[in-house]
Amino acid sequence: MKLRHITDAFREQDWFTVVVETLIVVLGVFLGLQVNNWNNARALDSTEREYLFHLKDEIAEATTFLEYQETYANTVVASGQRALAFLEGDTPCMEDCASLLADFFLASQVWGTGINMSVYDEMTRMGLPRDIATRKAIQQYYGYIDGWDIVNLAPPAYRETVRGYFSPDASDAMWQKCHLLVGGDLEILGKGCTDDLEKLDPAGMLERIRTAPGLAEQLRFWIGQNKFALKHYPQALPVTRAAEAAIDVDLGIKP
Repeated sequence: MKLRHITDAFREQDWFTVVVETLIVVLGVFLGLQVNNWNNARALDSTEREYLFHLKDEIAEATTFLEYQETYANTVVASGQRALAFLEGDTPCMEDCASLLADFFLASQVWGTGINMSVYDEMTRMGLPRDIATRKAIQQYYGYIDGWDIVNLAPPAYRETVRGYFSPDASDAMWQKCHLLVGGDLEILGKGCTDDLEKLDPAGMLERIRTAPGLAEQLRFWIGQNKFALKHYPQALPVTRAAEAAIDVDLGIKP
């Protein structure tokens, strides 16, 4: 209809009407685009907020994971040091042999589960978050934890060597009661298997382990790797808090 009015005005050389009608059409298009942009911006704001809430959950989950890993690595190191002291000695095991055998098992553990970064990856793909300070804090956090499993990229030689000296029954007892998998992701190490190991000649297995060539060197390497990880675990907490605080600011959540 507007186009017909403009055409008629041109024919009649009614330039005032041409200008007015043209301005009305342009203004209508402009306002339509602005409303569309406004609706898109509101939708993006809503999407971004939803993703930021999910991101907070992902960061909290990763932090819990790192806390478990720190406890896990401490257990591996402590068990490894007791096992190494036995290997470096020159006497057979005379007491608490089941507990010492469990130490050799616990020292061989590797936690290879990766950290979930799916929400972060999707937000990065979408160009979110848009706030520069929030984006920087989040990038620093994920840059810190990305590749966290460098210690566990491959099982150590010690793991395969020492487990070759466990009898099948001993291995079964240790996996059943000295290792617990929680929720399919979290691993907990303990010594609940010692009573069962007492019945399986732990002293005999330990004597064969003590004379295994090269095992002490392999264990020293693995203890060192886990000590490297333990050096860096505590540094994750400040980075985590900074990322969570930045997200709260972006969401308008007061501390």
